[in-house]
Amino acid sequence: MKGSHPLQMGGYDATVGADPSTPLQFFTLPGNTCPYAQRTLITLYELGIPFDITEVSGRPMPDWYLKINPRGKVPAIRIPTCDYEVVYESAICNEFLCDYVTFTLNKHQELMPQDAVMRARIRLLNDHCDNIFSKTQFTYLMNKDTDRDIQLANDMEEALMVYEEALEKSGGPYFLGNQFTLADLHILPFIQRLVVSLRHWKGYSLPQDKFSRLLDWFSLCLERESVKKSSMDDEKIIRVYQRFMDANYSFGGLNQNKT
Repeated sequence: MKGSHPLQMGGYDATVGADPSTPLQFFTLPGNTCPYAQRTLITLYELGIPFDITEVSGRPMPDWYLKINPRGKVPAIRIPTCDYEVVYESAICNEFLCDYVTFTLNKHQELMPQDAVMRARIRLLNDHCDNIFSKTQFTYLMNKDTDRDIQLANDMEEALMVYEEALEKSGGPYFLGNQFTLADLHILPFIQRLVVSLRHWKGYSLPQDKFSRLLDWFSLCLERESVKKSSMDDEKIIRVYQRFMDANYSFGGLNQNKT
């Protein structure tokens, strides 16, 4: 039913017979295991936009999905009411959704503020997540040389300090102050996976004395309904990441250990 997030299971050819009355179609992996797709799912829930979910399965990605997103990655969003326009890459999807609510639906949203400085802060934090922090996270997790673990953990903590300092600057409880924004939901799926995977495989936890604000932020974010609805439990995270560990997965180049 429209707006109730009906699920099309993996293998469904969504290029055929799409309902033109569906406002948005959201494409993700089975079980929504991808942190990038989780970003966009949180955004959809936060904005309250009606959407349908299609799970895309198969390696390589099926031909029908490559017609939608030639890069073969998730998430992707298709808008039947806009001549089936397709948007992909999570950061672009999320900004698009905010603009869609503001300018197409003419509704108020606060995930992406209108203030130019605040928008720039969000983009800079998100760029730091994608280009600096996430590399340190997965390089530490996947490292097999225990002599390097302390240095790699220090590198990760240095990258995370940007967020601790952002919370101090804004006064919290979120990165830009009182309002939950795209900056928060952009890194949140990676922190969720960090907490579980590093505790399980490295015996590591974020130190309270260094990251008191970030840990408070994390606990607060976990209480949001959008996060609860989009998250895997700890056991599922471990099962998913066990496959990565066994395969010495590169995480798209984020794992920078030499093989």
